[in-house]
Amino acid sequence: MSYDINLKHLEYFIKVARLGSINKAAQMLYVSQSHLGKIIHDLEETVGAPLLNRSRQGVTLTPEGNEFLERSVRILKEMEEMHLRPLKEMEKTEPLAVSMTKFSHVMESFITIVRRYQDQPEFTHRLYEGQLEDVIEDVVSGRADIGIFHFDSQRHEEIQVMAAAKGLTYRFLSYVEPQIVISKDHPLVREKKPMTRENLANYGFIRYMGLYDDILSNILGPNEDGGSTGKKKEIYVTGRATLMNLISQTDFYSIGIHDFDKQLSDFRAVSVPIPGCEVKLEFGYVTLADVPISGIGEEFLKEVRERLERGQDV
Repeated sequence: MSYDINLKHLEYFIKVARLGSINKAAQMLYVSQSHLGKIIHDLEETVGAPLLNRSRQGVTLTPEGNEFLERSVRILKEMEEMHLRPLKEMEKTEPLAVSMTKFSHVMESFITIVRRYQDQPEFTHRLYEGQLEDVIEDVVSGRADIGIFHFDSQRHEEIQVMAAAKGLTYRFLSYVEPQIVISKDHPLVREKKPMTRENLANYGFIRYMGLYDDILSNILGPNEDGGSTGKKKEIYVTGRATLMNLISQTDFYSIGIHDFDKQLSDFRAVSVPIPGCEVKLEFGYVTLADVPISGIGEEFLKEVRERLERGQDV
């Protein structure tokens, strides 16, 4: 027995069953009553059982007709989902998983991309923060697809070798000059004094745990007793929000780069160049070797590069 049933005929049967009339269904489907009657008859022949009870008042479903109706509805629904699934997959945003050292420029780039796709029906994005070693391990473990970090540019070859040894590919993003991040109301800013180690010596220095150890002495110069900052006033923090709030509410300062978007409006902080500083911070990223970057990942990296190069002499 052949079960070669036309899906359009299933739609016709469902219409007849729901209207309880072959005549009314034919009118709504714009087919002749005789043609629709033949289609229903052919379905009954294919199934091997009567699907409808016919009378002067119309038609009703037989037990076999009820079962056939349920199956017809289910089949058409599944076919519709099969047709729409590729469209839904296209609508679903690719995941963006990033690990970064603590710079607000990178965080703002992440937010920009996430907002760009916020109206998509489904997405899963992740952003992790840590030190350089944490970022590399996040990519090695698969926790993140892209790892962005910064370091003294003199360590470029060392970083490349370290990344390759872990099965990663390192790519350069931008050189950026370090600057002093300080309150716009700070005495040194108001008096327009240069941000030298001597002028900063009486003010508290805010730093992330271990984050600046490799570049700090080159930026500010070593202390006479071997310390890195040339002072005894240091505040250690782990979060960007804490650091920025301390800057906005005290005369403490930190080391960063040029202003990020909401630095002045949210924290009343400015970035000021360091006279005579020869250090260049290098920003770059790692990915697993031979693993292509997703489209959303490329958008994110483009956004990061533009923010890092903003206002810089590259």
